[in-house]
Amino acid sequence: MELWRRLYNAVWLAFFSCVLIPRWMGPHIGLPVHAILGLIMLIVARDNAKRLQSLPVPDRLKRISKVTAGFAACQTITGMALGGVLHLAPNLPFVTPALRGIHVVCALTILAQASSVATAYDMWEEKEFETGLKIMTGKTIDLQ
Repeated sequence: MELWRRLYNAVWLAFFSCVLIPRWMGPHIGLPVHAILGLIMLIVARDNAKRLQSLPVPDRLKRISKVTAGFAACQTITGMALGGVLHLAPNLPFVTPALRGIHVVCALTILAQASSVATAYDMWEEKEFETGLKIMTGKTIDLQ
């Protein structure tokens, strides 16, 4: 599969992972599906970062994809911790809200960062940056 397609698929995977919260699917179906999609997101984010590292893309894309993979790892850890706490001690005062907050922030960060990388890579691959600079300056500018 082409890399631009994989990057955009990561955006949709992040979106559906966020949307498939158990209250919409029910706890018996929603939790396992949410957990599986989260693990797939971790694998996809790490693979996308690895693929971008080997390409001559701007360093910013490499950094953002690497950070996205890090947030996916954090997301997985906090998700497992939250699941454990909710199962073993659901009424813990500070721990449950803190883990839930971290989990939500990581999810939104992954969605934003994956979108950013997918769009920027697509524009880089199509050389849209160079075209825009040429139109603005009237000169051909080498971005490498």
